[in-house]
Amino acid sequence: FMFMYLVLFILFVFFFFFFFQAEDGIRDAQESRGLGDVYKRQVPTHLADALDLIAPTVHLPPTTTKTTGLPEAPLLGNGPKHLRELYSVDVVGQATDNKMAVTAFIGQKYSKADLHEFWGLFCGGIACGKGDPFLVGDATTGILSGVESMLDIETITGVAGNVTAEFWGFAGHAQGTQNEPFLKWLSTVSNTSDQNVPKLFSTSYGEDEDAWSVSAADRMNTEFQKAGARGISLLYASGDEGANCKSDKFVPETPSSSPWVTAVGGTGGSSKEFGIGLSSGGFSNRWPQPSWQKDAVHQYMSTAKNLPAKSSGYNVSGRAYPDISAQAQGFTVVSNRIPEPGVSGTSCASPTAAGVIALLNDARLLAGKSTLGFLNPLIYSQSEQWNDILTGSSGGGCTGEDGWPAAQGWDAVTGVGTPNYKKLVAAVLALP
Repeated sequence: FMFMYLVLFILFVFFFFFFFQAEDGIRDAQESRGLGDVYKRQVPTHLADALDLIAPTVHLPPTTTKTTGLPEAPLLGNGPKHLRELYSVDVVGQATDNKMAVTAFIGQKYSKADLHEFWGLFCGGIACGKGDPFLVGDATTGILSGVESMLDIETITGVAGNVTAEFWGFAGHAQGTQNEPFLKWLSTVSNTSDQNVPKLFSTSYGEDEDAWSVSAADRMNTEFQKAGARGISLLYASGDEGANCKSDKFVPETPSSSPWVTAVGGTGGSSKEFGIGLSSGGFSNRWPQPSWQKDAVHQYMSTAKNLPAKSSGYNVSGRAYPDISAQAQGFTVVSNRIPEPGVSGTSCASPTAAGVIALLNDARLLAGKSTLGFLNPLIYSQSEQWNDILTGSSGGGCTGEDGWPAAQGWDAVTGVGTPNYKKLVAAVLALP
């Protein structure tokens, strides 16, 4: 009997690892698998015109490839103390009603023990987070945590000390795909009161733009706009495939290509930052270029050197991304009680930038003002308050070439640049 129980235990562990432990969002994209059982959904004809989406359902992201960052990184890695110094963060939160959150999907779970171990290793002498995160959603904890999920919560709490954090985790992706249930999360946001909902979310998941149907993408855009109108800022990792050339054409990634979220690209280096190869960016093939970024994009396309050949098929009239950037290599993540060094990806950058934005919200709340909400028009109108990244380039170009080069002003690898808290806080406090 003991032998039988041992065999059953081994089979359970094998099943758990191979079926419930997904790869790490954008940072380490998993190859698509075969589609399992698909159920046909039908609605009455008289209701069809009133519906724009039925969710959850399935979409099939195309196969993606794993990419890696450049080897250069700060000597001791990108821990909370270095990130705060790099981005001029010399404060912690003080507003009692300020909240920030990260999202988790595709089997990525939270661990209190992992987070406390991370704080013990990297937060000596500084405040990280503000107590244990509040958990929201139907898939927040499990037997094992995830590298992606712990990267997000460890990073955002490491940058923004003494700010209440929440972890929003959701189950439900179609068998054999990487389809994240974004609409389940967004519906929960919509149904959470203004008093209780975090005013900032960082998300590190996505896929190629054409992996979503137009109707589903339109529906998500509607939810993104609703959140922005409520004073909620939505940051998304831009992706880890550089310019993402496939079949000799650049392929945009989403939701980072949506005009209604703030896309965060990736940098490396320390005293002088540079754009790194994995940082995804370019132009949407679906959404037109918003007015608030047209001048910045025109300057880039008119003056930058070594732009990709037009034969790469990018759409210069589309929404351009990323909007901003932050460090995206050399992170250490504690997952399942094991510190894992050398983690790279824009999944590092999004919660890093989000931590700085959370502190900007904090300053405004203390001044009796509203949170920042939809960030993009502000970002481009105050682009001089960000650290402009002038060197480096993305990879993923066609015919083995680089993708997009960094340049003065906005560029398609680092956006308008990385955050400078001291400059930005003065700018946002001057707003109504």
